[in-house]
Amino acid sequence: MVLPSYNCVLCQQGVEETLFHLLLECPFAQECWIHLSLFPNTQDEPYTILQSFRDQLHVPFFMEVIILMCWIIWMGRNDLIFKVLNPSVQGTLLFFKLLFT
Repeated sequence: MVLPSYNCVLCQQGVEETLFHLLLECPFAQECWIHLSLFPNTQDEPYTILQSFRDQLHVPFFMEVIILMCWIIWMGRNDLIFKVLNPSVQGTLLFFKLLFT
């Protein structure tokens, strides 16, 4: 499949959309993580970031939190591409809370 652009649609910064960028480096994703009191150091390797999230959360279900937020960020990206619905950080967090509780 050839796309007109491979850049991140969430941040519009002209940065190629890699999985690492979309879920951790993108300002949209960063703001989502910060609202969960998680602060990814994007200079680290992905495994180190996961360990850091585990240490920051201090809960046995830390992986569920991480997976759910990644999935919701991914859904926001897909909504923008396929449904032309602009995601908001507030909407993302509300969806997270709805699904997590």
